[in-house]
Amino acid sequence: MEGMTVIVKTVTRILAPVMFLVGIYVTLHGHLTPGGGFQGGVMLAGTFVMLLLAFGVASLEKKVSFRVGETVKGIGAAMIAFTAVVGLIFGFWFFKNIGVYWYGIPGEVFSAGSLPLYNIWEAAHVALAFLVAFYCFTKKESGDKK
Repeated sequence: MEGMTVIVKTVTRILAPVMFLVGIYVTLHGHLTPGGGFQGGVMLAGTFVMLLLAFGVASLEKKVSFRVGETVKGIGAAMIAFTAVVGLIFGFWFFKNIGVYWYGIPGEVFSAGSLPLYNIWEAAHVALAFLVAFYCFTKKESGDKK
């Protein structure tokens, strides 16, 4: 897969940064508005898949290897578990939010304790899980064996 036409590549260059920023916005404001880590991660994955389709698998492999995607996905899952266990470390229960993290002013971005951290790691994990799965499908479809 070498990519698509110039029109598709141009539209992708325009839309990809906007989609990426909206995915980050949905992730960071997940405790205040509808959305969160999963929804933001899917939007980020959609951005990466759009780039993958428009420019081809070879262009993605030049910038980021498959192994890096799997590694960051694993780090995201590990940090979700770590965020959940911090409550136990401080003598509370699993995923305890009160008393561990700073709350800030209600209604602000960093006003929900560990929830924004969880959303960030969830978005990273979901985005890269979708990207790795899509990457595997495109490699299989093109006849390449991994």
